[in-house]
Amino acid sequence: MNGAAAQAERTVVLPGGIGEPVRPILSQPFLQSLLPVVVPIGLTFGMLFRGFDGAQGSAACAVIGGLMLMAILALQPPPLSFWRRLMPIVLLVGAAALWLIVVQAGIPLVPFASRPVAFAPDLFAPEFLGWLSGFEAFLIGALMAGNRADARRMMNMLLFANCAVLMIGLIVRSVGGQEALDYWSLSRQGRFAGTVGNANVTAVVAGMMALLATGRILRLAQDITQRQRGQRTMVSLAAYAVGWLIAVTALIATASRAPIMATAVLIGALTLRSFGLGRMHWRRWALFAVPAAVMIVMIGHADLLQQRLGSTASEWDARVALWSQYWDVFLMSPFYGYGLGGFSSINVFTMPTVQFAEGAWIVNSPHSILLQLLLVGGVPYLLLLSVAGWRVVRDVARDYAASPWSTRRWSVAGAVLLMLACGMIDIVLDVTSTIALVLFLTGLLWGRGGIAPDAAAVSPDRGGRPARRNNRHR
Repeated sequence: MNGAAAQAERTVVLPGGIGEPVRPILSQPFLQSLLPVVVPIGLTFGMLFRGFDGAQGSAACAVIGGLMLMAILALQPPPLSFWRRLMPIVLLVGAAALWLIVVQAGIPLVPFASRPVAFAPDLFAPEFLGWLSGFEAFLIGALMAGNRADARRMMNMLLFANCAVLMIGLIVRSVGGQEALDYWSLSRQGRFAGTVGNANVTAVVAGMMALLATGRILRLAQDITQRQRGQRTMVSLAAYAVGWLIAVTALIATASRAPIMATAVLIGALTLRSFGLGRMHWRRWALFAVPAAVMIVMIGHADLLQQRLGSTASEWDARVALWSQYWDVFLMSPFYGYGLGGFSSINVFTMPTVQFAEGAWIVNSPHSILLQLLLVGGVPYLLLLSVAGWRVVRDVARDYAASPWSTRRWSVAGAVLLMLACGMIDIVLDVTSTIALVLFLTGLLWGRGGIAPDAAAVSPDRGGRPARRNNRHR
């Protein structure tokens, strides 16, 4: 009786007396299939709006990340083993968040240190939302790593979405549209600054996309050399090649020295690794010689880059002088720092000379992620986040030891390494959207390590049917 009543509720009776069950339009499998598309677009969205830098951008990034995280948890909740593996990282990150609150509240927990003082208490809420958006991005990456096919589609969408943003910036800059729009600062001193508004940040994002495209091109090259040249393979190869060209064009247009050189080195390392996995077939040489020649020619004809390379020594001395000043500022409050969002205020208050102020009054970042963490929360804050990072790296290393990575996964690791390396000497890890991007990729690498082979081979959003597996190319 109950079954008949339930069937009647799901049935629409037509005028002719014919009844058919009504299926919901937004079914769970359909919504799950949208996640690999919606998540990359959500992560890339901020790149169009100056990297979501600032109070409003941080809040927007946190809201978007929170909505995506809730959708993932509702549509494909992870097993209990996932939360057990994640718990140490959550505890460490939670302790770091509590320490920030201690600094903000001015609670003296260290007996031999002076009372903590937050230099920008009015900025704590938006800055903390931006801080939370980074952890949300890590969780999103870790959760989305559970399904191998979805993760692959998601990375493709992330690559093409970011390349589309770079292309928009290049086109608007080339036609002089930034004056008409009066929103983006696409060009600064002749350098391409992108829709983020910073040449160095745009360079790192472009370099990351070039690395991701390289990893996918190298993987498809193996199919081509093994005579698996289907139409789908060739179309995918052409799409990745276009994305690679857009990313490299944007990268060279920024004239940013460190990201360009680091990207070239990492692309070379990925290529050499791919050569080491198979025979030196002439098709492989031809496939890689063309993009290598294109990149070399573009760098050689980048006059602005050549000029900037000539001034590297003097600008490096200026950067070291800034770091020395900010290190002295850190030593004034080594245990508590100065709170979230307090750098601009403390930078103005502690300038030693008028000559220093002439060049540093506009600086809004220490241009080093290590100094940034120390100035925000002191040594305890840096230690807590460092231990959390060590846990992530340890789990990722164990995953690699258990099963060698494919070139695609190495390209993701290379993109994360590029961001971290440039963040040591520049502002790239002070922008909300780029922080979310690198933590998402980190979560993706970490999440793959906790998936058992049998679980990874089953696609839960396809009715439990086994997905295609390839243990050699994880």
